[in-house]
Amino acid sequence: MMTEMMFGLRRSARTLLERDGHPGPGPGRLALVMAPSGVGKTAFLVGIGIDALLSGQNVLHISLHCTVEKVRAWYDDLVKELLRREKKLAHAAEIQLEIERRRHIHTYVGRSFSVGKLRQAVELLRETMAFTPRVIIFDQPEMERVERETVEELRRIAGELGAELWLACRTHRQGPPTLPGHLPPPADRMEDLVDLGFRLDSHDTRVRLHIVKDRQEMLDRDLNILLDPETLLLITGVAARRP
Repeated sequence: MMTEMMFGLRRSARTLLERDGHPGPGPGRLALVMAPSGVGKTAFLVGIGIDALLSGQNVLHISLHCTVEKVRAWYDDLVKELLRREKKLAHAAEIQLEIERRRHIHTYVGRSFSVGKLRQAVELLRETMAFTPRVIIFDQPEMERVERETVEELRRIAGELGAELWLACRTHRQGPPTLPGHLPPPADRMEDLVDLGFRLDSHDTRVRLHIVKDRQEMLDRDLNILLDPETLLLITGVAARRP
């Protein structure tokens, strides 16, 4: 009964992507979420994490710019909002406990990050807690600070674990123009590593989701998915015809 209810709470864009033929990047593959500052990339990634947790998958959330407490608060607040909307707050304690069992948060605020440290942490989780993530979220929106080799190694780790990898990338409204057939800077530096590329577009009180890369194909297609600008969760009823 609890499992059915958790499935029914799924409200991230990942849920609709499954229906649209995009269940996620797949094991060992990378999904990149791009948007300017303030649009909601971290909230979107947390929503992806919650969606995976509600579907019974283990999630490893890595942040280079938020503390563990801040990331946990993101998750707690979004889960409570989901339960409030569905009038299921009475089940909050059970669902929160299940989420805590399936999620680990690693942050590197105030200390250096390296792929070697991440490998050690993953191995420790597997050996001591029998925890293997199926979704890895790497939240460092300032991709200018991330070396291409780091993304390659993250993708390799995801492949070894059978996990899908989600990254955020901050784009710049006043930055260099996007060249035809390419991702916007700075994501263009590693676009060949990206399997699924998404762009969040903010218009007044709306946030719309576009797919801009699907495997080897570059495109710009509005998925007709309308997101709540505060939570970046699906607006009930789904969507979202073009204005």
